[in-house]
Amino acid sequence: MADLMDSLYFEEGFSIMVNNDSDPLFLLIDYGSRTYPMNMANQHYHEFYEIFITLEDDAAHLLNGKYIQLHKGDIIFLRPHVLHMSIYPKRTVGQRRIIMNFYTDAPVYGMEYQAGKILSLFDSEEPVLRLPPTYLKKIVKSLNDIFCAGKSKESGWQLEIYSRFILFLLELSRNSRHNAYKAENHPGLPDLKMYAITEYIETHYMEPLSLSDIAERFAISPFYLSHQFTKIMGMSFITYIQKVRIRYALQMLSYTDARIHDIITDCGFSSSSQFNRTFSAFCSLSPSAFRKLSSQDKEIIISSLDPERSEVAPAAFPPRFKTLPRKRRGSSGTKIGLSAAALSPTDPHALKEKMLLLGAETVFLDIPESFHVVGSYKTIGSKKLAELAKECIDVSVLAVSGAQLSSEDDDERAQGIEECCAAIQVSAVLGAKYLAIKPGSDGSFDRFLLSLRIVVEKAAEAGVVIAVIPLQQSIVNGLKNASDVINAEPDVQIVLDALGMLDEDGKNNTFSFFEEVFSILSGRIVALLLRDRLDGHSVNLGKGIMAKTYPRIAALVDSSVPLIRAGAEPAAIPDDMVYIRRVFL
Repeated sequence: MADLMDSLYFEEGFSIMVNNDSDPLFLLIDYGSRTYPMNMANQHYHEFYEIFITLEDDAAHLLNGKYIQLHKGDIIFLRPHVLHMSIYPKRTVGQRRIIMNFYTDAPVYGMEYQAGKILSLFDSEEPVLRLPPTYLKKIVKSLNDIFCAGKSKESGWQLEIYSRFILFLLELSRNSRHNAYKAENHPGLPDLKMYAITEYIETHYMEPLSLSDIAERFAISPFYLSHQFTKIMGMSFITYIQKVRIRYALQMLSYTDARIHDIITDCGFSSSSQFNRTFSAFCSLSPSAFRKLSSQDKEIIISSLDPERSEVAPAAFPPRFKTLPRKRRGSSGTKIGLSAAALSPTDPHALKEKMLLLGAETVFLDIPESFHVVGSYKTIGSKKLAELAKECIDVSVLAVSGAQLSSEDDDERAQGIEECCAAIQVSAVLGAKYLAIKPGSDGSFDRFLLSLRIVVEKAAEAGVVIAVIPLQQSIVNGLKNASDVINAEPDVQIVLDALGMLDEDGKNNTFSFFEEVFSILSGRIVALLLRDRLDGHSVNLGKGIMAKTYPRIAALVDSSVPLIRAGAEPAAIPDDMVYIRRVFL
């Protein structure tokens, strides 16, 4: 193994770059060495994929708070938005490594299914590949081919490198079945707990954070936390928090037009005097003076506070919020919920218990779909309704099928209106925020709109607000018709299912499309349904075709809109709840 890895071509400081990080297709390969002083002071994440290849023994990675020991030749796969950091041993000799960052809307256009299989390498719970020499040999050859193409830079070299990179991914995928990686003993409890605390700080830096509150949250004494944190992280608890906040403030000052006052609030500082004092202590100048610096001078200051800036590809910076600053969400302003049907509740009490267990604050509830003993809203018994009301479940959206509302058959259409009217009464009893109508895929849009007007009038009498769920493949077809509905009926709101807005081929899955969606439906979106798919199957959030889209939607959606995980398998829900909090909050 050692001799094989020594045959890998390597040049300190060499890098290969295909396009810029703002382009739809981007690749950066960085060759370098790191030592203990270059350990990252903060866990971080980026919006692109990363492949980390260690060429020495004893390096490690912290992945979502989990310590992973690496050995020479190990390859770790980091998907977008995964918190991580590199850890190097206390040695004077540098630890060589290769980092590959890439970002693409589709690795191979027209072959998304096959490309999705390759990218599944990034979805493992422990995404580490350790190959025996026989199989590692193929990987080394593939890496050497890329290195040579990057050095020669003959005509069409960027196309050659990207093509060889795709072949490299294919070799990894083909040989992954020979993975010999086994998790090893991790550091002691103090280290892991401190790493978990840094992860918490990294995701809650905008909130008030005190030593006593964090100690209580992690069930340790403030004295122990203070002592161990300084010992393991190399700086005090307070200094670490200040550094994280200043790091984000620097990014906002550099890459957004946000006002200083908003930056102070968004980065967790309690006052302008505290912000100015802390900023000056770390940067030796005021925030306003920093903003006037040249890009090159700003880069020098940012790099001095960001060890990972030298570790990860430069494409990680600036963050991708240059176009639209992310709307700040407070824990009190946003509710995270689930589709009740995904929980398969046997009764209302079981639904409430499952919600509490999974940390769901609200629910998207289609009663006939969730409780199979209920045939329709027209036939729901008073006992079942009383059981639901007794549990005091927060229902953001009560859903009812509107498939019959567009029917050309008058009797069918009348039955659909009756079902919606029955749902209105149930909604009023349960105190649901909105009654959402799910349109069908057949029938007449004009008939649907005519039926909708009748339902809206009935709902207004009961004090219930109606919403629709526009789908690209439904009679409420795309943006124009959804806009027609809400313009024609000012009391009608929108429950947005972003995945459902996509064309059958998914070609409109772009940030510009969803910018248009939110522009047209501005102020009318009252809930956001979150789901993802790959190859026609439901998958965890962040692992399907919406992986790059949801972080961008997070910058558009209003902070008061409930976030509902819909269509999830029960086993996937805990991870998806973490994803929602990380990406949207």
